[in-house]
Amino acid sequence: MTRALLGLQLYTVRNAELPLGALLAAVADAGYAGVESVGTQGVEAAELRASLDEAGLEIASAHVALAHLRDDLAGVAAAHRALGTPLLVVPWLDPADRPSDARGWADLGRELGAIGAALADEGLPLAYHHHDFELVSMDGRDGLTELAEAAGPERLSIELDTGWLMRVGHDPAAWLATWGGRVTRVHIKDLRRGDDPPWVDVGDGELDLAAVLAAAATADVPWLLVEHDAPQDPLATMRRSAAAVTAALAARSGQER
Repeated sequence: MTRALLGLQLYTVRNAELPLGALLAAVADAGYAGVESVGTQGVEAAELRASLDEAGLEIASAHVALAHLRDDLAGVAAAHRALGTPLLVVPWLDPADRPSDARGWADLGRELGAIGAALADEGLPLAYHHHDFELVSMDGRDGLTELAEAAGPERLSIELDTGWLMRVGHDPAAWLATWGGRVTRVHIKDLRRGDDPPWVDVGDGELDLAAVLAAAATADVPWLLVEHDAPQDPLATMRRSAAAVTAALAARSGQER
């Protein structure tokens, strides 16, 4: 069983007013081992690679829009080979791209499976990150399940998001147990459902962090990625959330001894 590494989804700190190098240094100082990027963070892959190396951070994965994969797969692959990205993740579907029925989700899954197969030839596996709209039940099934099954496990893995699962009343630990080895990344996101917006720093909301960490360990998930969609103080959120997850991981390690 591999001990998971802690990373930060850089969308969390998109509004932090720091140059890239200083921002990544702050991420490392907060205790993160790596980051999940948004594309190549608006710079050339070589510049991002150099900035990560200077900060002592790994690239855990990268979010890449479906439109970019459709329009310039070769260019995306070249950039992320240069960056050393180990996993590409489709992070969001524009409303026009969201299927309205089970057949549509299966069709999209087959398309993602084909993209995943092409990326695999480039040494770049593909995953899909869900929100809430994929979790709507359609005759007892949901869009995420339809998509994942149609794509196939060898071509598309899943990035589970604890916050979006809780937003619609699901138990993230139970989903991790169900999907098992199909999950390659977990977004650690917390919320209080009575708030608007509901997102809070990890440890301040309803997330059963201990249960999620246990389920992620059983599933052998290599990266746990902190994310907050709308932080008032991005750098404080980044630090407080890292401290909460690090403490929970330490408590879990102590219990295992």
